[in-house]
Formats: sequence, C-alpha cells, structure tokens
Amino acid sequence: MSLRSFLVPETLPTEEVPEENQTLDPLSTYPWSEGENEDTLETLDKDEQKDETPHDRPYWTNKTEYFLAQVGFSVGMSTIWRFPYLCFHNGGGSFLFIYILMLFLVGVPLLFLEMAAGQRMRQGSIGVWKAISPWIGGLGYTSFMVCIIVGLYYSVLLAWNFFYLVQSFQSPLPWLLCPIANNLSAYDPECARTTPATYFWYRKVLKATDEIEMGGLPILHLSVSLFVIWLIICISMIKGLKSTGKVSHPLTH
Repeated sequence: MSLRSFLVPETLPTEEVPEENQTLDPLSTYPWSEGENEDTLETLDKDEQKDETPHDRPYWTNKTEYFLAQVGFSVGMSTIWRFPYLCFHNGGGSFLFIYILMLFLVGVPLLFLEMAAGQRMRQGSIGVWKAISPWIGGLGYTSFMVCIIVGLYYSVLLAWNFFYLVQSFQSPLPWLLCPIANNLSAYDPECARTTPATYFWYRKVLKATDEIEMGGLPILHLSVSLFVIWLIICISMIKGLKSTGKVSHPLTH
C-alpha cells in the first residue's frame, strides 16, 4: 500500500452540484429550490410574529358591566346579614363611624390600587403581583386561596338560601307551625319547647344530631341544593367576562 493511498482515501464525499433554479443553504450543502426557500422564510417570519405578539386577554363589553361586576365582588352576603349584627353588638354609631373612616382610608384605596394594577397589566391576581415584584408574588397566591375558601363556604350558605326559597312556595310556610307528633294530636314536644323556625332549621334543614360524635350520610336536599348553586356558578363563568358581565346585571340590581 502506497503512502498516497493511506493518506488520501479512495472514496471522498462528493459535493452535490445544485441544479438550475436551486440555491445552496449557506449552513449546509443541501440544495433548496427557490419555492422551498420562500416557504421556509415565510414560516420563520410567522413564528417570529407569534413570539412578538402579546397574548390578548378578553375585554369587558362596556363600563357598566365592569362596574356591576366589581359591585358584585365587593358587596357580598356579609354586607347584608353580618354587618348589621356586628354594628349592633359593637357600639352602634361609634362602630359605624370607625368603619366608614377605615373604609375610605384603607379599603377604597386598596380596591382602586388592585383594580388599576389589573387593568394596566391585564393579568390575574398572581401575575400582577409577580410583575410588580417577584418578592411580593405571595400576595397573589394568598388572595387566590382566599377566593377559593370564601367561595367554598359561601356556596354552602347559598345552598341553604336556595332550599329555603324552594320551601317558601308552600302554604303555610313550614317554619311557621310546629309539626304534629307521630300518632298524636299534639305538636312535637321538642318544637313546642323552642320555636317553629328553630325546629325547622335544626331538624328539617340541617338534620342535626344530638351529639357531635354522631356523623351520618350527606343530606340529600342540601347536596342537591349545593349542586344547583355550583351549576349556576359554572354557567355564569363558563364564557369568561362575557357571561360574567351579563349575569352581573340581574344580580346587582
């Protein structure tokens, strides 16, 4: 074997000669036709445009729907049934004065701050606080968890209200009179010792047991009421801002 054949192999890779109307890729020896080259450039341009285009979020249809939705989120059930109770048991007028003062000093500024940040950055609670500073991103997760917890126990209260709404179509109302005891002509002794409304609440609605250790199966009528409430919530939010804005009209008027 000669030195030439050892240093230079007999078969060398041959370069492909581009045919007519073909160009070579500068990074490889693969020939591209002009049509393939144009298609590739168009694909690359589309990918760059997708990367540069921000992810659009849905808009509110009008300012009225946005305002009513904010009122619905801010004014909850606690404003209706818990606030008068707290005002009565904590000083009446003095409690109301301090409440209004703190409302305008703390509550309203924080509300406008959160609304302005959300509208400016067009992100959710978690994304807004992370965009402001990664160090305070936990505030977004905290508010998210608060919404979940409040939604879970408020849905139970709404289920009770829904059950009372269904029962209110009876005449007379079931919580106005004590039921007749079994095989007796008199009223139920337990109801006679309290009030018909209290008896209906504990024995008919909650079906509470005498001892906390005694559990039991889920109550059918409350389970159905809770399912209806969550079904209404899902229908109201299934299309995002469009359905939420439409539902806010009857709920806040």
